Amino acid sequence: MTTKTTKKYSIGGMSCAACQAAVEKAVCAINGTEEVSVSLMTNSMTVTFDENLINDEIIFKTVSDAGYSAGVWVKRTSDSEDDAKNYRSMLKRLVVSAVFAILMMYITMGHMLSLPLPSFMSPHGDGLAPIIYAAAQLVLTVPVIIINRSYFIDGLAAVRHKSANMNTLVATGAAASLIYGIYILILMFIGFSTGDDIHHYTEQLYFESVTMILTLITLGRTLESRARRHTSDAVRKLMALTPKTAEVIRNGEIITVNSDELEIGDRVVIRSGSAIPCDGVICSGGGSADESLITGESVPVQKESGDTLICGTILTSGYAEIEAVHVGENTTVSKITQLVEDAASSKVPIQKLAEKISGVFVPIVCSIALISFVLWAIFGDSLHQAVGFGISVLVISCPCALGLATPTAVMCGVGRGASYGILIKSAEAIDVLVKSSVVVLDKTGTITEGKMSVSDKYPVGCSEVKLLNVAASLESMSEHPIGAAIVANAEESGINIVAVDNFRQTFGGGVSGVVDGKSICGGNADFIEKCGIQISEELHAKLTEFAADGKTPVIFAEEQKVIGIIALADKIKPSSCNAVRDFTSLGLDTVMLTGDCEETARAIAKEAGISKVISGVKPDEKASYIEKIMTGEFYSDSDRRYVVMIGDGVNDAPALAMADCGIAVAHGTDIAIESAGVVLVKSDLTDAARAVKLSHAVMRNISQNLAWAFGYNILCIPVAAGVLFPAFGIALTPMIAAAAMSLSSICVVGNALRLRSLNL
Repeated sequence: MTTKTTKKYSIGGMSCAACQAAVEKAVCAINGTEEVSVSLMTNSMTVTFDENLINDEIIFKTVSDAGYSAGVWVKRTSDSEDDAKNYRSMLKRLVVSAVFAILMMYITMGHMLSLPLPSFMSPHGDGLAPIIYAAAQLVLTVPVIIINRSYFIDGLAAVRHKSANMNTLVATGAAASLIYGIYILILMFIGFSTGDDIHHYTEQLYFESVTMILTLITLGRTLESRARRHTSDAVRKLMALTPKTAEVIRNGEIITVNSDELEIGDRVVIRSGSAIPCDGVICSGGGSADESLITGESVPVQKESGDTLICGTILTSGYAEIEAVHVGENTTVSKITQLVEDAASSKVPIQKLAEKISGVFVPIVCSIALISFVLWAIFGDSLHQAVGFGISVLVISCPCALGLATPTAVMCGVGRGASYGILIKSAEAIDVLVKSSVVVLDKTGTITEGKMSVSDKYPVGCSEVKLLNVAASLESMSEHPIGAAIVANAEESGINIVAVDNFRQTFGGGVSGVVDGKSICGGNADFIEKCGIQISEELHAKLTEFAADGKTPVIFAEEQKVIGIIALADKIKPSSCNAVRDFTSLGLDTVMLTGDCEETARAIAKEAGISKVISGVKPDEKASYIEKIMTGEFYSDSDRRYVVMIGDGVNDAPALAMADCGIAVAHGTDIAIESAGVVLVKSDLTDAARAVKLSHAVMRNISQNLAWAFGYNILCIPVAAGVLFPAFGIALTPMIAAAAMSLSSICVVGNALRLRSLNL
């Protein structure tokens, strides 16, 4: 029996997309692995596998054999210590490397600027001066190599594990420069001993290339590390929302405990200006809560007894005691943080192409560098020239930009969405939202407020009081919003509710039972007629009138005879009309999918500006209608359409799952939220339109990043190889190549960071 499980692991030692591809390839090859996703941005790996065939030890060993390290994923704190430690380490390496690089530049280029240089080490001096000049460069190069030895260690390890990466290219380029420089230094010693002129050798040394390559690569890595930390600012801000301590009432006393020690049912004290340490319900007190960092709503929300306070929000005024409902990793802010992290670690389809290319990129570059060296050695002016072109190809061709192009944009985009209260659960959802052409909307709770209220009572052969009494008694057993509204209206009117026997509920139809010994049923016209009860023309006319006004009429019958109609109204949300206009401006067709009768549905759709209506749909039929829209059957053609479904209830879950991308409003049921790819925290339909706009911005940013990364390599590699040199005299030195390589990664990350300030 297959036992599937999905686990997340931390991965160490990755530096570029080639590393990421190597880890994925190694773990995918394990028998029993179903799916592997490695994230360079978060240094993590998510694996779906058969527990009967694979365990943690097998995965750890496989990753280790590939040249990297793996461990159990540990949830990050508000400011990852590992990230900060890595950044400090890179900064230290950069400072040390820069000091020696500056000294190197003074020695090698100072004379060009008429800067003083001792005669005993002048490149144009007599005797041993040229050799001392060369030896001084070697002395300055060694410390830079030592402080940046990880490039050589990791690069060699990658070759040993047959998974060459960025470090391999850097190490090979730097090592080739070092070896060639030592070779020239040896020739200088030989020339000096035989009395030959050795001054011309001083222009062929490559020690300054080693120093500048390693220094510039380290500069790029440091800036990249700093920029990449900013891409996850949204996650860090979310993690920082939960206060470290909480005040709890235990044994009649107020004590302070760590927030992670809170238990469900604890009575937590919240003072004015304090952050809420858990999700809870107010038992006593109240005040105003700032929920902006969770919902994006800038205006504080008034809270009173019975209301919910969300973990991470701030009680700006007042005093409250709450009963803890969700604590630790089950709080709203923890779940949101996890959603954002998971989405940032997931991949859009276009990223897989980049990763495939990255997987073979390094071997191809090494081949190009070798071919370039051989051709220039044969047909060029000198060995010095051939070495320069070969090293330039190696250094300029790092696949870092390719690896960062997609995940940085996804992380910044998902983080920006979270700041608006838009939780994108996967990168695939972003891709689908961009492709979408149809938006299908549920009515109740999505377009409308979802709070039904009795608007009209139309008794037939009885009083309003009796009609409401019978209806409320029957509906008291129902969990449907319509039933709750009728019961609430009866309670407000002071009408007693009678017990119901033999209660039955037909999903999407109506309810029936026995009240005071009499058979009662209530529901829509189809349900009443199926119960064998005739509806007069006068009643049909009244039903049409109510429906035309956008009201939902419910017919009630006693002993097979209609006793009246109760009409309910559900107001359209103020934001719904704006949202529909936004969808239309984005080129999306809007369709309402509802169980209401056609007249009511069309009245609501007309008010909201929705172009098409599918009404009278039972809950179990919604998914099939989504499929008809996707396949083109609904439009009487065979065109494939990408469909976004927006809903909030249990009856929407199958449709949300069937659609290419489901969007759930957060006030809906857990099952609806689980079935969706996007969750709207504020339950505001305009946020669904914002989600579509955001997805377009993210994919546009990804396209720009990939265009830069691919274009950079396609254009720069031939130039580095010397293609333009014979005709135009244009060539790239290894130092310029190193600077250009670092710049490419910084440009990609910098472009992605623009999404953090995107105005939706």
